[in-house]
Amino acid sequence: MVLASLGHEVTEATLRTLCDCTVFGTEALKAVDAMRQFGFPSTTKQTCTMEDLRQQLQGGHWPIVFVNTLPITGQRNAHAMVVVEVGSAQLTIYDPLDGERVLPQATFLTAWARMHNLALLIQR
Repeated sequence: MVLASLGHEVTEATLRTLCDCTVFGTEALKAVDAMRQFGFPSTTKQTCTMEDLRQQLQGGHWPIVFVNTLPITGQRNAHAMVVVEVGSAQLTIYDPLDGERVLPQATFLTAWARMHNLALLIQR
């Protein structure tokens, strides 16, 4: 979804290979390296705020956040999701495993805080 919006059609399988994804997920730095290989040299991983996510969306970017799924699913896993919309009480996210879904903001914030509010910002 994120790369397609930037003009790069890439399969999920290709992304997993380039990011060296394992059954435990993808490390943020490996994802940064993969995005830089795709021609996005200014891609960074950052500790962000909700306002940072809003600003990224307003600028036409899709932040990828790293969360611990325990507050969301009851299972403790590191996972990455794309933020689609930030509302006052909820967020719409795109989960590569489950598709688009809406999460209460409090649940999202707890899950995101467990991963230190880490986000991948893909930039040219």
